Amino acid sequence: MTSRKLTNVTFLRDEYFEPFSVDRYTFFSNRSLNQEASGVRVYDKKEAWDHRQHKQNAYVKYSIQEPSILFRGGRVGNRRKSIQRKLLEDLLVLGSLLTSRNWQLYSRRNHPQFPAVSSNHLEHISKDSKQCKKYLNTALTKLKDPAWQTQFDSGFHLRMLLNHSNILNTESRFLAMVVIWEWLYPHLKNPKGATPSDESNNLVKIFSFILKQFWPSEFNPILAKSNIFHVLRNQLAHSGKLPINRKYAEPWMTQIPWDHEYHNQGVID
Repeated sequence: MTSRKLTNVTFLRDEYFEPFSVDRYTFFSNRSLNQEASGVRVYDKKEAWDHRQHKQNAYVKYSIQEPSILFRGGRVGNRRKSIQRKLLEDLLVLGSLLTSRNWQLYSRRNHPQFPAVSSNHLEHISKDSKQCKKYLNTALTKLKDPAWQTQFDSGFHLRMLLNHSNILNTESRFLAMVVIWEWLYPHLKNPKGATPSDESNNLVKIFSFILKQFWPSEFNPILAKSNIFHVLRNQLAHSGKLPINRKYAEPWMTQIPWDHEYHNQGVID
């Protein structure tokens, strides 16, 4: 049985969680119920912001590992010594997406890919380890389905989503999200695997298709007649700031209030 240290495995800020098993992996908290918070800080400088303080607060035990699906064929290390990426890394990606925390192997803390912050810009889906176990099992079943792997390129969009959520700049994060929707559009259209003929550069068409498929009640017909997505992407990609000031934008687009009220109080999103 192998045991590996993990960082940032928390649920709604509670560092303790009941042990749970997914596939051949069992996750444990570093501490017991009612014990004071503990853990080794990866960033231990006094001037470091609180959200940069990664904590080694959990560990995982397993026996045999399967190769990674999300990182199929990938390896970590250097030219002299490298190892094949395993399914555990897929579970860490899924756990990060479910909890808005960056689940990481403690042993990777000095790797360039180690995230700058312990939390990401996603919403909590799993409030506790019981929910997380349920959703991880559901996601892993999809991940192991050959048909799903064919349609979604072995879940490449999940890696894209996690990378997007760790971009600290708001404008760049929005642009990265647009790329994910553009990627999803042809893959949703063709279950046999996306082809160039399935792709589109029409953002209105892309967003309308995705809204109708996943959030039909939220779809507004006015979007199908508007180029707001195209204008907004160009605004951020070419100017990097809001509000919209493009000459070809419709008047109502230039009048959208983009800033939160608290921005005027010096609090940055």
